[in-house]
Formats: sequence, structure tokens, C-alpha cells
Amino acid sequence: MKFIGLDIGTTSISGLVYDLEQRTVLHTLSDEGGNTPTGSAEWERLQDPERIILQVEDILEQLVSWEPDVSGIGLTGQMHGILYINRNGQHVSPLYTWQDGRGGLPCDASLSYAQKLSESTGYPVAPGYGLATHYYNLMHDLVPNAASSFCTIADYVALRLAGCNVPRIDATQAAAIGCYSFLLNDFDRTALAEAGIDPKVLPPVVPSGTVVGLTSHGIPVYTSLGDNQASFLGSVPAPDRSLLLNIGTGSQLSVLLPEGMEQVDGMEMRPYPGGGVLMVGAALSGGKSYALLEHFFRQIIEAYTGEAAEEVYSIMDRLLQDNPAGSQGLTVHSQFLGTRTNPETRGSIEGISLDNFTPGKLAHAFLEGMVDELHVFYTALGMKTGRTYDYIVGSGNALRANTVLCAKVRSAFRLPFSLSSSQEEAAVGAALCAAVGSGYLSSFREAGKYITLEQSNQTCEVEISSKDKLRLMDKYGLSAPEPRESVAPLISDAEQAGRAQIPFTQSADSMESGSRLIPVLPGQSIGPLRLGMTEAEIAKAAADFPIFYKVEYNGAGSAVFIEIANPGEEWTCSFAGIDLFATMAEKLAVILDPLSPYERNPAETGCTYTFPQLGLTLWRSDALSEADLLTEEYLSLPPDIYEDEKRLLYFESVSVFVLLKEVNDETDAL
Repeated sequence: MKFIGLDIGTTSISGLVYDLEQRTVLHTLSDEGGNTPTGSAEWERLQDPERIILQVEDILEQLVSWEPDVSGIGLTGQMHGILYINRNGQHVSPLYTWQDGRGGLPCDASLSYAQKLSESTGYPVAPGYGLATHYYNLMHDLVPNAASSFCTIADYVALRLAGCNVPRIDATQAAAIGCYSFLLNDFDRTALAEAGIDPKVLPPVVPSGTVVGLTSHGIPVYTSLGDNQASFLGSVPAPDRSLLLNIGTGSQLSVLLPEGMEQVDGMEMRPYPGGGVLMVGAALSGGKSYALLEHFFRQIIEAYTGEAAEEVYSIMDRLLQDNPAGSQGLTVHSQFLGTRTNPETRGSIEGISLDNFTPGKLAHAFLEGMVDELHVFYTALGMKTGRTYDYIVGSGNALRANTVLCAKVRSAFRLPFSLSSSQEEAAVGAALCAAVGSGYLSSFREAGKYITLEQSNQTCEVEISSKDKLRLMDKYGLSAPEPRESVAPLISDAEQAGRAQIPFTQSADSMESGSRLIPVLPGQSIGPLRLGMTEAEIAKAAADFPIFYKVEYNGAGSAVFIEIANPGEEWTCSFAGIDLFATMAEKLAVILDPLSPYERNPAETGCTYTFPQLGLTLWRSDALSEADLLTEEYLSLPPDIYEDEKRLLYFESVSVFVLLKEVNDETDAL
């Protein structure tokens, strides 16, 4: 079965034919016809809908001529923007794109129009969101008299292709317009009415993959998906176990979570087709950070030679390869465009020394800063949910063009990493949405079976520094969770029982591509060993757990303390996305201390770190530091002994224990 996917981007439009049986793209077309958003005011960004329609029709005509037996057409495209249409299904306004800034203009002395609408409805609505744009237009009598409704550009294209006059929109696009209620699965029409917006102008919200109508060729057209959700659908084979990292002009980390998930501060919740929520952490600079460094190098070359220089990315690639040791302490905070929660934040370069301030090390530091921006979302997500993941899927031009950046992603996240096989991930997702809508696929979860990945075998010997994670979390508005509830996994006991077996029954392929995983949930469990189990239950659970462990029991025979020793490099012992045995002890203590201040016991300083509010203890036999290794005492040691001593930079055992409050509660009950 073959389906067409169309992606209505801001500066280009692409279309493809996807063959589900072969799991591959058969044909791809793209039109970068210069339909750049323009406007008469500095803050205005408009596009011509009719020009977009003509571009889409040309692409569609060509694709159908190549593959006349296609079974459906799915769409995606730029989110947030809107255009007004009349009762005949024709546009009566330009497309107000997501870049349009009228919603950010002052509404009164203290609030913008977007802020005013947010305050009135109780829903966060940012400038560029369709309802912020409509609210401004409403207040300034700019809504066309003939307008009966508005919709996104992708849903307008679907309407025109199908010859309909009433737009239909799914939850992924509705949420991007603003004031969407997960509880109602609809716009909060009551809240909008109270804010002075007539709910009749809102398009009806229908299930993802709903058929809109038929083209003149008799091909079914389906409702569009938001481009973020479409990219996830078109990239990720195992959606419940994978992270999606997109690094292009900007960058995003996206994970699929169950419905009912609480908000993670600093991240955005978006509806996912077929159920669930996509939790998205977005860094504004992304690939622009590396482009900034390229521009800096180019200016130096031009100043030295007196001649205009072409792009110097190839030179930067050589600098990266010639400096395999990485940044060596040089740190770049790449928030050059601010963050969504702190727009005024700016980037910085720190840790400059006489040895590391070189072009090659600076290039490494910029890439590491880009990865750190995304890894902080992963850390916050793990702290909030306790969930672990098995794979990272990468997409975006920056990752495809830079193997060193891919290696740094793998090194920071310590998970198997592969690029999505198609460069037009969103259009593939749109085609899969059509396949679900047609009934050929039974569900959106099944769509992952029809996705393939590129194999990536790049390696990186440089460990990404985590010393600034806490400051990054502050910049992104990511708060540390409450001690107990935050680490409880938001999955059922049955699902937890099933997932507990995953790390110890991995396929040979996954074992070759990365370490086997032992999830640690402080105050709860290590791998399959759970606090509260009896000795017999522990023995049964540990049957396929070939790691040395120790358990202590209370008078009732329930496990109250579980400890494991460092199992070696082939295992990853992970809490909140942090490898507890592969992160230096001093750095790990700094990362975890804000969650639960460790007990300051002078006799144990540097060796034992107990986090009483988490139910976690980390131990090593000697408090060795990196500075110690540079002293004459250690430098004079034989090389083999010196290397053996370095293991004391890391913890040797991890243990979880029942929280004191729970023990007291049990005592009180007795």
C-alpha cells in the first residue's frame, strides 16, 4: 500500500510517496518557491494561501502521475498559524504564520494581547498562536466580515483538495492554536466565550486520521497532523521506549508519555494522535549556535585575507577531527536566543585557560553546549517520572551533517543512537496518518512497525561534562521535584513488572549497540529487586539478575535496604537519565544534592553520600579527586596502578532504602 505525505513548511513544501510494504520512500518532491513570510509592519509575517495551494497541486499532480494507485493523502505543516475562510471554504485573508508577532504587542500598560488572553482564559497562549493572532485582530476590527471560521494552512489545503467548505482539525493542530483542554479533548469554548471570543469561529475538533473528502482523482484526504507529532510518528519505530532528538535550526527533545501525565516544568505537553501526550523540550538556538561559530570564524578569515570567505564548515569538521580530546574544560552555554521560559537569558563561554582556548576545542565546546541544552530536559523528565528509555532517534540537518555531534549525543545520553532513515520525517508521518485513517493500519502505535532507521556506528571518547546541568535547569525553569512523588514511575504495576524484565532480556543487537540497563528508583527498587519484597520474592526476581547484591530485611521479613556493586562497563545503572557508576562521584553529588541534600557526615565526607529524602546511598572506599591524580604521589605510580586508582573517582556501590517516613508510619500502625 502506498500513501502520499505532504508537508506545508514555512519556506518550502515537500511531498512524497511512502510504500508501507517496502517501508521506504519511493519519490520525493520539494518546492522552495520563495514564499517567504512578509508584512508591512516589522512584527507582521504573512503568506499567500493561494500560492501555497498552487504549489501543493503541482507536487500532488506529479506524485500521482508516478504512482496512480496511491491509497490516501496525509498532511502536516507549520503549526500555530491561521487563515480565515468563508462559508464556501475559500480563504478571505492571508495566512498569519507562527512568526507573526501581533499577539506580542502591548494590549495595555502591563500585558500583551497574548498575555491578556492567557490571563482571561487560564491557558498559556504565546504570540504566534492562532488564538493570540485572532484576539488581536478581533480587538482591532481586522477579522474579515465574510469570515465564518479559521483553520491552519495544512487543514485548509486538505479542505481545498477535497472540495469541502467546512474545515476539520485534529487535537495536534487544535492545541497549537491555543486554549486546548486535554480534559475536554476540544478547545475550551466556555473560557474563550468569557474572554470575548465567539466559539463559533473555531473549527470542529475530530479524531486524528479523520477523512475530509476525496480529490478530483478520487483519492481520500485525511486531517492534518502538527509537524512535531508527525515527525515523531515518521521517525520512531518504538514510540514508548524511545527519545526523539531533532537538531536543525532549533532543537527539540520529544518523548511519548501516557495520558494523565503531569506537566514537567519548562517542557510543553502536546496531544499525540491515537492517545498519549508528547512532552517536548525546545532549545531555541539549536543548530544556530554552530552557525554562529561558523560566522565568527568566517569573519576572522575575511579580516585576515581581505577577501570574502565561503562557508567554513569543512574547516570546522577538520578542526573537530584534529582535536579528538574534545573541549578539555571549555564550556559553552548556547542559550544565544534565550529560552522559552527565560527569553532574556543569553549564552556564554566559560572555563577558558591557556591550553584550551583554541578553534578546535571551541568547536567541540559549542557542540557539547548544544547537546547539554537537550540533555537537561532528559534529566528533568527522568526526575519527574522515573521512566527510562532504550533508544535515541535523531533527526534534523545538523545531526545528519555532523558525525561528531551524533557521537556527543550518544556519549551524553548513553543510549543506542540512530538517525531516522528519511530526511522528510514529517511527511512520512503524514503518510502514516493517512494509512491509519484508511484502516490499513489498525492504530498509530502500529505505525512504528513501518519505520526504518539508519545504522550509526560513530563513537566518541569524550564524556560530556554535567557540571552545569543545574544552572541550565534554572535557566530553563526546570524545578527539582518533590522528594517522594517525583520519582514514582507514572506507569501501572503491571507495566512496571513487564518493563522490569526488559533490561535483562535484550536482543543481541541491542546488547551490541549499548550497555544493558539497570533502572534505579530511589526508595523503591534497583532493577527487578524491589523494597518490600520477601526473601523468597527477592530470590525469584534475582534469578536472571547476574549482579552482586545485598539485601537487608525488617522484622516482618520485608526488604528495607538493597545494594548492588558496580557491575562493570557492560551495564548502565541509571537514575533520571544519569549513569550512577559512570559519572564522577564529585559531579554526581552536586547534581543530586538539590533534590535531597545529602547527609554531611565529616567522617564519611567524599566516600558515603546518603540522600535521605530520596532513599538513595552512593559509596566508594576512598575520596579520590581529579586534583589528587595530578600530585607527585600519584604521578609517580606505575601506569597500571595509576589506572587502577582512577576507578576511585567513581562510586563502587549504589543502594536504595525505605524512606524514614514510611518506616515511622509502619511503626505507628503497629
